[in-house]
Amino acid sequence: MTIHTASSIVADTAAHAITYVINHASVDYRLFQTINGLAGTNRALDASMIACAKYSPIIFALVLIGLWLTWTYRNQRGAALAGISGVIALGIGQIVGAAFPRDRPYLAHHATLLITHSPDTSFPSDHATLAFAVGVMVWQFNRRLGTTLLLFGAVTAFARVFVGAHYPSDVLGGAVLGSVVSLVIATLSRGPTPSALLDRVFTILARCHLV
Repeated sequence: MTIHTASSIVADTAAHAITYVINHASVDYRLFQTINGLAGTNRALDASMIACAKYSPIIFALVLIGLWLTWTYRNQRGAALAGISGVIALGIGQIVGAAFPRDRPYLAHHATLLITHSPDTSFPSDHATLAFAVGVMVWQFNRRLGTTLLLFGAVTAFARVFVGAHYPSDVLGGAVLGSVVSLVIATLSRGPTPSALLDRVFTILARCHLV
């Protein structure tokens, strides 16, 4: 797979996700009402959803650090590529959000907002983008941990809607974007040139006693 082909795949995926949002706007809002309508009904549930919605990126970062500190080449390679995938996916998400801005649900409709409002665009969800970029990449190297992260990513996506920060299509778009970016990077990393570059980086890190 070439870089041009990879870029085309990501662009097509983003275009399809945007089309989905437009064509299913009413369904999207009704689903948002159903999920966000649960907010405020139970203090313990609210607290857990707020914590997940706000602090999940920290959890994912700590997992990658922990994976690196296992000091095994496979896990460290997975952690490095997951970090790279997360950064690239978030960057693409910012471009998509700037090109196709969308108001947060609490700005466009009546909603129960449980967290501090954010001024940036609603689509795609950064939290879902990061969660699935990391989860999908880690899954390539560690099935059990990757599956756990993907399940936690799904909970994070639900929590972002629950607290009123996103529409369901925002987190779905972020999940698709993060997943596709990770799959593309995983494929590209197996090529001779990227693989050799990664090996070279790890050799340098080994000399610095960092791997």
